[in-house]
Amino acid sequence: MKIAIFGTTGAGKTTLISNLKKLLPEDYFFVDENLNSPYFDQAYNDLNPDLESLNYKLDLWMLTDRFKTIKKYAKNKDVIFDRTFLDSMVFVETDYDYKRLNQVDYQVFKDYFTSCVIANLTDQTQDLFKFDAVIYLKVDYQKSFERIKKRNRKEELDTEKKFWYDLWKNYQIWYEKYQSILPFWVVDANSDDSMSYAKKIADRIIKIDKQKSN
Repeated sequence: MKIAIFGTTGAGKTTLISNLKKLLPEDYFFVDENLNSPYFDQAYNDLNPDLESLNYKLDLWMLTDRFKTIKKYAKNKDVIFDRTFLDSMVFVETDYDYKRLNQVDYQVFKDYFTSCVIANLTDQTQDLFKFDAVIYLKVDYQKSFERIKKRNRKEELDTEKKFWYDLWKNYQIWYEKYQSILPFWVVDANSDDSMSYAKKIADRIIKIDKQKSN
């Protein structure tokens, strides 16, 4: 199966992937997001005078890299992505809400995303854009923020709380936009017993794989 994981920072994506690696057959391939962007560190420095320009470049770089990653693993039969181009507009909305993007750059990016990305998601002939499942780890804002604080990453702790709230909110907004065109599996990710819901997800994946092979 070709699977994308969708959910805000602190939803439990890394933990879910770690658990699925233990539960799924060895032929499943797990793809981590590439964070080696030349803009990453500077774009997350709120004191940078070129903040808006850098974030536009970062958002564009991330979208491009996510497309390249999807293409790279297009022939893999069983693959799970921890982030995909589905997340890109969520971050752009959040950067705009947080004033890391100006209105012109935001609108240009949104027009491109709507015209090229969403249009291809609804095109049944575009196999590259198809997912067998998109796992939405739905979590309360307070729980996601507790996890961000608990893992104690400096760049996350240095970011204002408003950014994380807006990101959480925008994931729900874009889930509702995508809902009619993508095969979502919605998972309550508030539980700290992450292995419990990972087992349910793995069982569902294995069952579908068996049905396909029969």
